[in-house]
Amino acid sequence: MVAIETRDVGTYRMVRFSSGRIDPVATDVDLLIVGMPEISGAMQADPSGCALDDALIGTLSHLRAGGIFDGGFGETLVLSSPRPPVRCGSLLVVGMGHTDRITPERLGILAEVAMRAAVQLDGCSIACLLGLPDPEAPVAVASHAARNMMVGALTAIDTHHAPQRFAGMRWTFDLRTPYSANVGAQLEHVIDQWPTVRR
Repeated sequence: MVAIETRDVGTYRMVRFSSGRIDPVATDVDLLIVGMPEISGAMQADPSGCALDDALIGTLSHLRAGGIFDGGFGETLVLSSPRPPVRCGSLLVVGMGHTDRITPERLGILAEVAMRAAVQLDGCSIACLLGLPDPEAPVAVASHAARNMMVGALTAIDTHHAPQRFAGMRWTFDLRTPYSANVGAQLEHVIDQWPTVRR
């Protein structure tokens, strides 16, 4: 069993948020959220997505190749009880659209989609691997993306018809960036200033 080494970034409406580096295969959580872009070579551009797809013996690639799930923006698919060595209880795949159109603003929308889907699946421990395609993106871009994803998550909580259903959730954002301290601070800032912070 692999636990996530995390940094607490705050609590909102009884949802505890943290940031950390997530191993997509070995991390033991109720729900793992991973993004899938549209284009066929996209999995190879994302080491985390590629490792997960390899562990699932190409399941994600086969779903896209077969037209079952093509990675269209905002599209979602749930895989329950993925096969070992993947340790998460369920896998939520979120379509990210074309890689050239993945922006901090669109990541915020996808984080909102993911949070809405996650609460329907009743998981307590959530690991979110949504992020920019380029882990070496400039610090300003990475921080802006983190800000928008936190705004998306908090918006989903605030606008849900039964926000008490989020109680007890532990949500970890993956930080695949050399600027993790800056990005983590941006997540904290959004929670501290909410609801005055908006996309």
